[in-house]
Amino acid sequence: MKRVITLTFLLLAGLVFLQSNVKSPTETTAVKPKFKYSKKVNAIIQDKCYGCHSADGNDKAKKKLTWDNVAGMSAADQGHALEEIIEVVEEGSMPPKRFLEKYPDKKLTEKETATMAKWATKIAKKVAK
Repeated sequence: MKRVITLTFLLLAGLVFLQSNVKSPTETTAVKPKFKYSKKVNAIIQDKCYGCHSADGNDKAKKKLTWDNVAGMSAADQGHALEEIIEVVEEGSMPPKRFLEKYPDKKLTEKETATMAKWATKIAKKVAK
């Protein structure tokens, strides 16, 4: 009889432990989407964007976008960031003109602009789903 009570207690304790570790439906739906950078996109980001938009970049640029943080953002924030990327890349406001005066080699080529816009549009559609 003592053995049955002990086994019952252990079973109940195990169930309580497992129940406390189960994620609620809202926790599982709140998982942040992940996306990958193609080699071309990553090369563009590393060469033309990451210097300012990284943890070591300038404060104004970091405040707008830090590339290291994009993958960890909520889907809504990722979507907003990607829309901003599309906009600034297509209108040519990134990198800024004052920055390009000092570093003209950081200007995005037409091909790089198209690659970044295409990538951001594709990922924005995936994030929106």
